[in-house]
Amino acid sequence: MRKQINGLATLVESGMDARPFSGDLFLFCGRGMTMLKALYWDRNGFCLLEI
Repeated sequence: MRKQINGLATLVESGMDARPFSGDLFLFCGRGMTMLKALYWDRNGFCLLEI
């Protein structure tokens, strides 16, 4: 879970063939499934939540 906003947005584009600027919510979990990151585009920029 070392990737930040730019790396996760790149994963969305290349790995998921989706548009990170669409306003959809993208969820990423760590290998141990103990950490969760949520990435979404707000009108002013990206929002990254770490849970």
